[in-house]
Amino acid sequence: MDRLGEAAFAVLMVIIINGYVALSDLNTGFLYIVVVNLGACLSWGAIDGLIYALSSSMERNNTRKKLIALKACVKGKNTTELVKKNINDTFLVNFSEEGKTAIAQDIITHVQDASISDNKVLTREEILGGLSIVGIYMTVGFLLALPFLIIPNKLLAWVISNGIGVAWVFGYGVKLGVSAGKNRWLLGSIMAVVAVLFLVASYVAWAA
Repeated sequence: MDRLGEAAFAVLMVIIINGYVALSDLNTGFLYIVVVNLGACLSWGAIDGLIYALSSSMERNNTRKKLIALKACVKGKNTTELVKKNINDTFLVNFSEEGKTAIAQDIITHVQDASISDNKVLTREEILGGLSIVGIYMTVGFLLALPFLIIPNKLLAWVISNGIGVAWVFGYGVKLGVSAGKNRWLLGSIMAVVAVLFLVASYVAWAA
């Protein structure tokens, strides 16, 4: 769902750009529209990818520090309470106190066997994850710019490009509804309406 969400945000961004660049001035060159779309996707994808890589690194190193601290005080008197406090930051927070205590004691039993990751600023997986986000943005930008490259009528290309974008956001809303256990069609429709409102708002804002 995370990667689908990235694609949905990229679609919304391209829709906003299309609302201004592609429609506000019908004399705008086709190549210019494509370049603006891809340039925006590259810029925001790079920012989003960097944020992902750095946040993943911070989370990994924070976990590493907690594990080192836990290994150091495994025989201390308050070790069980320390582990239970960290459990509260996970989905295990909804367990009963007895359940948390049992889990904490089990963790303490096996913590010495846990391996500690290397102290790196960024790992290969984090870098590749950031680059994959850039790739998602660029792919979305290219696919939604494609109608402007192959259809000579700009208005028709604009309709097809944004139609595909709205359909994608609708599909993402449906997937989100299924994942959240909510009404998938309602959530998909809401997401599609939001995409259309973004399109209209961008055109109105830039044309004013």
